[in-house]
Parts: sequence; structure tokens; C-alpha cells
Amino acid sequence: MEVLMKKIVLTLLIVVCISMSASAQTATNTVDNFQITNGVTKFSFDIYTRRTSNPVYNMGNSSYAFTFTTGTLTNPVITYFNPRYKSGSPTGDYIDPMAIVPPTLPFLLLLQVNYSGLGAGTGDTVSSSLGITGLGEKIATIEMDILISNVQANFSWDPLTSEIVTPSFVPFITSTYAGGYNGLLPVELSSFVSNVNRNNVNLNWTTTSETNNNGFEIERKPMGQNSVWSKIGFVNGNGNSSEIRNYSFSDNGLNVGKYNYRLKQIDFNGNFEYFELGNEVSVGAPSTFEVSQNYPNPFNPSTKINFSIPQDSKVTLNIYDISGKLIMTLINNEFKSANYYTVSLNGSNLSSGTYFYTINAGDFNQTKKMILIK
Repeated sequence: MEVLMKKIVLTLLIVVCISMSASAQTATNTVDNFQITNGVTKFSFDIYTRRTSNPVYNMGNSSYAFTFTTGTLTNPVITYFNPRYKSGSPTGDYIDPMAIVPPTLPFLLLLQVNYSGLGAGTGDTVSSSLGITGLGEKIATIEMDILISNVQANFSWDPLTSEIVTPSFVPFITSTYAGGYNGLLPVELSSFVSNVNRNNVNLNWTTTSETNNNGFEIERKPMGQNSVWSKIGFVNGNGNSSEIRNYSFSDNGLNVGKYNYRLKQIDFNGNFEYFELGNEVSVGAPSTFEVSQNYPNPFNPSTKINFSIPQDSKVTLNIYDISGKLIMTLINNEFKSANYYTVSLNGSNLSSGTYFYTINAGDFNQTKKMILIK
């Protein structure tokens, strides 16, 4: 089925009032970090300002105005606003889509910023810091609803109408655009599922089409208060494809607990969107005592030993040589909660030969053989 691609046309108009100074007062305004998220239903971007002249000055009221085509974006909201300033004049948020002329630009989104909102000489000086992004001080983040699921986004900065002016309305800087987002939504995801095998989670997802798809970062977040997302892997994409593509990723050796997963799909320009797994994943406690064969085996010089205990126990893990002599203790009567465990053995100081490892956990006892070859 041919997908009808709609266009979002976004043009930035900035009018800023700045107090007079003997020297030129300049700043650079940047719109960046364009994201299409939440299952391709939300569109957001950040606004930055950075003073680029040596004279320190204070900005007055500024209007950041965006034009966008009707029928593709709606419901603009400020999801972040810099606490140094006030939004609106004199108080309150002022962000509102309104009809403008000419009709070829059907809607205007206006964000009004009061740079002197915290009082004369307090918190209203334009910063020259590059900030953590290198773009300056973030003023605000705007988020809008996407009315259709497949969107082609083209963005442009209009230097003819985007300007910073003195109170006498003399322009002295050309604003810049650094977003670099000019591509299609790269991926149509048809499924994203998980299954659990002991303490291993297997993730599988399928795409029906891909455009400019570099790949997928896999992110995991443990359930619980103050938990955060962390990157656990990356799977390459197929660039441009109109065929069904299947992907998989295994997250192995997890502790007992509940987890959330999401994909961060990234295109070759660095733009990205998130796809969240629709269910939480639960890794339950093991049902029986189990000791796995070490891997690799034979080994040189290192190997891993996996074991699981279904109830809280004190655990001992010893290594013996072929004569039955104890040569190493990896776990010495340590308390372990019911869970899955992996222990590493480094045999650099051992001679080639046959060895045995024995695990004691409560009434459970098991021994397995391993071979070191140098």
C-alpha cells in the first residue's frame, strides 16, 4: 500500500527587543533536537539563545513565532520553560495558534518570552555560555500533536523575517538554523514483543518499511522509583527497505525483577524516535537448584560458571584438581538470595589439565568437570 506522506512546514520568526549599547549586541538563536516520539504521535523541538558579542546586555520581551500547515500539527504546549524567564506578558504562558495573513501560511504559533521577568538586573542577562549542547541557553521546549501517523518533515529558517533588533528596529544579526532534520519518519514498526527464558529476555521486532534507517539502540529500565533508561545494545538497520524485516536482541543474565524496554530508532542524520514495549517484562526466581556446564569448555585461560538457587542460601563454590586437592575458592559460604548467578574463573596460574568445581547451597551439592588447555 502506498503511504501518503504529508509535509510539515515549519518556519521560525524571531523578533527580539534589546537594550541599547555603544557596541554591537548580537546573539544566535537556534532551533534543534527535533524529535518524533510516542509512537509517532508527538513532535517536539528546543529553542536556544546565546550571546555572541562581548558587551553584556539584557533582553526585553521576545516573540518566537512559528508557522505550520494546518491538518498536520495541533495542540502546541510548552513542556519545558527556562526558570530564568517568564513566559507571557505580563504573566502566564502565552503560546497560541492563531490565523494570520497571507492564507498560504495558515497558522502562527507564538511563544512570548519576558527576559526581564525576574526583576531589573536579576536573571535577565543574555548568557554567552555554550551550555551542555554547545548551542547556548535553552529557552523552551515545544511539543505538538501529530494528526497523522506518517509525516515527512521539512524545516527551514527564514533569515529575511527572523531577526534580532534594537529598540529602533535596526536588524544586526542573521539567525541560524542548526536542527538538520529534513527526513522522513524512517521506520514503520509492525510488532515489538518479548519472551523470557530463565533470566534471559529475547526481544523481537518487525518493520514493514525503512527509510534512512541506521539502526536501533536497545534501552532497558528496571521497574521502581527513580530508575532510569540505559543503553544495553545496538542492532544495525537496513537503510532503505520496502520489505518486511525481522530483528532480534537477547538481554542475558538478568537479576530477578521487572523491566521495561524500548527501541531508539536512529537515522543516518542522527534523528531518532522511540518505540516502547507494550508490556513490562518479569524475570522470576528460579524454581530449582541448577548448575550449568562452564563455558567455554575446554577453556584458556578464563571460563564462566552459571548457577541458580530457588531460595535464599549460603553458597560455597570450590575448585579441585584431578587428585581432589582444593586449589581455589570462588565463593566462600556467602549468603545469596534466590536468583541467577554467573562466576568467572581465571586459570592463568593453573596448569593444563582436568579440574572439578563443586557448589554447595544448603542441602544442595553438585560437582562438574572442566578442562583447561594451554
